[in-house]
Amino acid sequence: MSEKLLNTAEAAAFLRASHASVRRWADAGLLTASRIGRRGARRFREEDLLRFMGRTPAGSLPAASGLPRALSFQGMAVRLGSHLACLYGTDAGRLHLGLPFLREGLLANQTCLLYATGVFRDEYFRALKSEKVDVTAAIKARLLVLMAVQHTVDDWIAEFERLVAEASRDRPGPVRFLGDTTTGLRGVGSAQALFQLEQELTAVVKRLPVVMLCPYDARVFDGVQVMEALKHHFDTFDYQLGYFLS
Repeated sequence: MSEKLLNTAEAAAFLRASHASVRRWADAGLLTASRIGRRGARRFREEDLLRFMGRTPAGSLPAASGLPRALSFQGMAVRLGSHLACLYGTDAGRLHLGLPFLREGLLANQTCLLYATGVFRDEYFRALKSEKVDVTAAIKARLLVLMAVQHTVDDWIAEFERLVAEASRDRPGPVRFLGDTTTGLRGVGSAQALFQLEQELTAVVKRLPVVMLCPYDARVFDGVQVMEALKHHFDTFDYQLGYFLS
């Protein structure tokens, strides 16, 4: 492995993240960095970057902690750190995976984070209630946590990291995150910004005890954008891809 020290720009390229995110992670002590020179410029080792991404230098997953390595979703064992996408083309299709993803987590006493607003959030609430899930009680117990709309990529990631850390303190165990991408598109303002966010999340999610599911409405995103979405959710290809289409 190279012993070369990487600067912030090189570390950002390695992690496929923004410079601001790398600086924030280093300043928070999440990413190991050294300081050199009179200005205290940050420098990073490749080994530490791999560890931050949830992998050892040899490319294998780190030793198991007290957490399970996967969660069960519709009979599939989905490893923690997975960043998944699903595609749908009807209103009913939106709930095809989102509903069981949330319901199974809530019934298993796993914290579920939901990023959806307006009619999309209300759809999930109605569907959960029809499955005999007490949504009000789940929110009160912080078993179901609603993430507020964020308008920049950096703010979005910072809030996501905060909520996952908070959830892990409140209730040890896997965390499920369901992120409605139409809400995300409206929040950050453009498809370009949304895919920048998705790209950075690929690195972020790898080091957290979370499975993230991002539903994409094929009526909102065109074919090129769907291809871009799949590129940033390559974990999806580790499972039965057809199951993620509805």
